[in-house]
Amino acid sequence: MRHRAWPLILILALGWVPSLPARDTGGSVKKGALIRSLIMPGWGQYVLGDHSAARKLVLAETGLWLSWLVTRGAAGWYQQDYRAFAALHAGVADPLKSDIYYYRLGRYDSIYEYNQVQLRQRYISDIYRPDGEYNWQWDDPANRERYKNLRRSSLLATKGALFIVGGLAVNRAVATIHVLFLSRLGVTAATSWTPLPGGGRVSIHLLR
Repeated sequence: MRHRAWPLILILALGWVPSLPARDTGGSVKKGALIRSLIMPGWGQYVLGDHSAARKLVLAETGLWLSWLVTRGAAGWYQQDYRAFAALHAGVADPLKSDIYYYRLGRYDSIYEYNQVQLRQRYISDIYRPDGEYNWQWDDPANRERYKNLRRSSLLATKGALFIVGGLAVNRAVATIHVLFLSRLGVTAATSWTPLPGGGRVSIHLLR
């Protein structure tokens, strides 16, 4: 529930930004503008009077958090699906196994096939007891392939969430640099987002 509250907090921030304190008399930077930008990209911009950039950065932040929640949720759903699928079609007794176990589960039709490969390669320490809790036997090779696809989808969603975390860091870096331009150079600035295949580009234009 705590993570699900983030979208509401960020969406409310869209209406909250205009109520933030304005710039100091004489155009001097309000103390803590850089810290504000690290906490909430766009906050420092509003303090310095660039309301347009502030709104763009807050919108970007909101979109990134919503995307993170969706991808993290998808990763969890796919993980539950592929583990339940393995229990149903491969006889996996306990779903709380390590990732390496689930990786091996997708490569071999049974624990016996897996153990034979480890014996041939002399990886004795990696062998599982066939009568233990790590036993598995796929009822159909096609189901093993379907399992691999489900697991791959979970891994891709997890990587996507990590990529979005990088986007959150970039948004803060852009906001901080923008604040430095506004406060140190004594100029106003305009920001723009250019969509590109596989991502996008942030541009900062200085206006005297």
